[in-house]
Amino acid sequence: MSSSLPHDFSLSPATPNHSEPQPTATQGANFHMLSYLLGLITSLLLVGGALFLVRQPDPQPIVLHPPPTAAPTALPLPTATLAPITVFISGAVQQPGLYALPADARVGDALTLAGGLIATANAALINQAEKLWDGAQVHVPDSAAPAEQMVAAQPPVGVSGDPAPVSLAGGAMTSGAAGSVNINTATVAELETLPGIGPSKAAAIIANRPYATVDELDKVPGIGFSTIEQLRAMATAP
Repeated sequence: MSSSLPHDFSLSPATPNHSEPQPTATQGANFHMLSYLLGLITSLLLVGGALFLVRQPDPQPIVLHPPPTAAPTALPLPTATLAPITVFISGAVQQPGLYALPADARVGDALTLAGGLIATANAALINQAEKLWDGAQVHVPDSAAPAEQMVAAQPPVGVSGDPAPVSLAGGAMTSGAAGSVNINTATVAELETLPGIGPSKAAAIIANRPYATVDELDKVPGIGFSTIEQLRAMATAP
């Protein structure tokens, strides 16, 4: 019995399907060229960035300056230390006697060392602001003392005695007696030996020099007619 294949199922060689597009050589070349360009651009960017970082200028070095040297402070000129003075306190005080005080002491300082005034002391007759000197005597009157005791032999009321000679700038000596302190040449210390003249007034006297007469001291602030009257016997302005 012979058999035969149907006509529709006969074997025949397969034919290629030409309906789908096939890659061409030109498209492959374009793809490789695009990849090459992207790689080249990437390489150039990397190399350029590295060169920029390498050639970047170094920052300026930080210079630390030492702190400024402080200006030297002017030292005050040395001043001579004056020796203490010794005064005698008498009259209506608690403890009359000799007392040592600083060179710039006043009558009030001496009275304090003497224990102060007694109840019957006539304090109105004592100028406690008056400046003292070595060897001076401070006599305080007693208002309760009998009148017959007030004789010429008693020491004068207040500060008495001759102050020690003081060397003037020109080498002359003054003892603080009448007309001995020249208000045109005396130093602050010498002017302070005058009644009613303290450090501030002495400095003002020097600042307002020169003076033709003692009366011209009225142009000095703080010095009035009463002070000038006290100075007439102890000051001069030749």
